[in-house]
Amino acid sequence: MIAVLESDAFAVAMMAVIFSALGVVALLLLCMRWRASRRDPQVDALLEELADDAKTQARAKTAPSPRAAWERDADWWRDDKSPDR
Repeated sequence: MIAVLESDAFAVAMMAVIFSALGVVALLLLCMRWRASRRDPQVDALLEELADDAKTQARAKTAPSPRAAWERDADWWRDDKSPDR
């Protein structure tokens, strides 16, 4: 086996910790890249559905709401022969 001095044991242990931490970070980045490159059809379908819902809501907000048959105009009480009109 390799003989390691006591003073070098701490440095070797710290190097092992640093390299293992860098390995974990590299593995996480690799997994993130791999997952980002894969497309999920369910997510794509959900995004399309949300976009369609947003368009539908935008159209519904811009269209005036139809009045019910029993509602009157705001100035129903005015006479049609009044000089204001």
